Amino acid sequence: MEKIELSFAESFKEISFISLFLFFIFSLSLLLEYRTFLKLSESEKFFTTAEVLNQYPKKDYLVLKLKSKEGFVFYTTSREKLKNLIGRDVDIMLFLKRKRLSFFEYLKNFYAPSYIAGVYPGESFKKRIAEYISSMHEGRYSKELFPALAVASAVSKEFRDKLSALGLSHLVAISGFHLGIISAIVFMIFGILYKPFQNRYFPYRNRTKDIMIAVLFVCGIYLLFLDFIPSLVRAFFMSAVAFYLYDRHIKIFSFTTLFFAVMLILALFPRFIFSVGFWLSVAGIFYIYLFVHYFSHLKKWQIFMALNFWVFFAMIPIVHFWFESFSWYQFLSPFATMLFSVFYPIEIILHISGLADILDFLIEALFSLDFETFRFGTPLEIFIFYIFLSLLSILNRGFFYLLFLFNTLFLIYNVADF
Repeated sequence: MEKIELSFAESFKEISFISLFLFFIFSLSLLLEYRTFLKLSESEKFFTTAEVLNQYPKKDYLVLKLKSKEGFVFYTTSREKLKNLIGRDVDIMLFLKRKRLSFFEYLKNFYAPSYIAGVYPGESFKKRIAEYISSMHEGRYSKELFPALAVASAVSKEFRDKLSALGLSHLVAISGFHLGIISAIVFMIFGILYKPFQNRYFPYRNRTKDIMIAVLFVCGIYLLFLDFIPSLVRAFFMSAVAFYLYDRHIKIFSFTTLFFAVMLILALFPRFIFSVGFWLSVAGIFYIYLFVHYFSHLKKWQIFMALNFWVFFAMIPIVHFWFESFSWYQFLSPFATMLFSVFYPIEIILHISGLADILDFLIEALFSLDFETFRFGTPLEIFIFYIFLSLLSILNRGFFYLLFLFNTLFLIYNVADF
């Protein structure tokens, strides 16, 4: 029997109802944030407990990124010689009299002078896992790479610059790519374990549906453990929406579905409006949808290969609006992305089996390469035009080819002098 696929939100009535529902959720989320903001802004000195998310030197002082127990994220600086506090909870006093904080700045993750009153002795569970994974490796880059891949631990500026110059930042920032591989592994394991029980006790159940629910549950625990990283939140919610639509025979690869999924995430997490990581993740998915929109007729292996090259090139004007670093090695990024889909599950198996460092020589060789970096950025007017042209590409294949041509000329213009 042929499967019938419906479209999501086909009528104006459905679109209006969903839009009103999302606006209500967004208003409620914003109201809760505003209540916390009022409590914060009404005080000249605000005392809280916060976890140190990142810490790095800048000139003659240290920059700290923290998340308070109330849920807001802020930056502060210290000229003291602090030990590494990443993963530690601290008691901290924020001085807000010198800085009139606006609600807009509050949502963007603000800066405030502070005084650290005390440091709690215990590290977070996530930090202990990161240190354990790091201890399984000897190489300087491997020690940073694998904790970042597993628990999104912070990496040094030097390593971050190398990742950016090599075009590999997207492989380290945990997102849908990683969640897809993890979901596939969990699906396979659950499938093997669940099949004999289902055959014996409840053969009437839909095996795929039950296993997918279990996979989403595991991924939800992982999302909670990593404290709702924006790119991972996007991936998880879109996976949940995709499963919901698939189960009801509603078309998944739809720009309408993508739009409302993104709006749902922003309604629940309004802070993500200002998250670069979130929007880069959304842009990546958009260009995947755009490719599938016109080339779904290709064979799966052709889609796999062409899609990696397309997304890399399509994202160049977007990425370089925020990050200007460039090297010729970035053109190897599509190949690295394809290899990563094999490398990542192999490394998971190696870490579980106690052979975590067996491929470290490859990591050290890659990041020890001597390469020259250049800088170029995407001007605001070019960025806006590129977004507009990308949206027009949904309507017509001609605009899609024009987008590809524009992107090619943009790249040639910027790298021709290097």
